[in-house]
Amino acid sequence: MSVKQIISRIIEEELKDSDCFLVGINVNQAETNLKFYIDGKEGVSVQLCSRLSRKISRILDEEYLDDEPIRYEISSPGVDEPLVDIRQYSQHIGRDLMINLKDDNTLEGELIEVNDNNLLVSVPISKHKKEEQTILFENINNSTVIVSFKRKKK
Repeated sequence: MSVKQIISRIIEEELKDSDCFLVGINVNQAETNLKFYIDGKEGVSVQLCSRLSRKISRILDEEYLDDEPIRYEISSPGVDEPLVDIRQYSQHIGRDLMINLKDDNTLEGELIEVNDNNLLVSVPISKHKKEEQTILFENINNSTVIVSFKRKKK
């Protein structure tokens, strides 16, 4: 079993009874530098990342016998990382998203609602008019939260 598989297994086992989940893995070709991204409906605490890291260290000391040193990191995805799992969306209701669709179109709008298999987004169609659109999750490649420091008018 590879280091990536060992760590993924540990993370998934530890998160199975929580609202957190593994959303992404970045690994170099030699599998010596690994980054694991976890997310949850209400975000991810530093304490959770720390607890996972300690558990992984203990298990790797026992199971990983290669002489090659490895470096791994457990964190939540940064604000610049795309949303790739429908479970990530609920914490972003009320925020603007850039949604990249599988048909190569891009949609920008405010996330209004998240259901089991779709999103409801308020999309500007003119300067003063918006239209609500339902987007099936299966039609989305990924979405990115648009970071803005402007206050929204209510």
